Amino acid sequence: MPAPLGHPPYNVNGEGGRPKIYTKEFIEDMADKFEVFMKREDVVWYEEFCVENDIEPDLLSMWAKENKRFSGVYNKSKTWQKSKLIKGGLLSTYNSTITKLVLHNTIGWSDKNDNNTKVSGLQEAFKDITDTSRDLVNNQDENE
Repeated sequence: MPAPLGHPPYNVNGEGGRPKIYTKEFIEDMADKFEVFMKREDVVWYEEFCVENDIEPDLLSMWAKENKRFSGVYNKSKTWQKSKLIKGGLLSTYNSTITKLVLHNTIGWSDKNDNNTKVSGLQEAFKDITDTSRDLVNNQDENE
């Protein structure tokens, strides 16, 4: 849609679309703040950074796509959070149930065993044993 009569064009930066609100400098400043935030002992959840800075959590992934520096810090924050949760869970600092729930929902960890691969492996082994036994019996019958 074109700009109304007498209004400057919307794509003044030549890129088209709506103008960007966040500058590269602002995003990189937020990356610096994010790194300082992760050094604090009183926080575990990286989205708490959003609460403290009054920003939408979706901005983190958006900034990570737009800015290489922020992308590195954002990926580091996920590893930082996982590390804190695992360490806290192993040392019983955090509630084990909520730690398990968070790890399951954020990184896909599960405590279920995949029995299908074990069963199919056993079935293959028994099939081989049965076939070998059958061959031995059949060869013995032929020799008698």
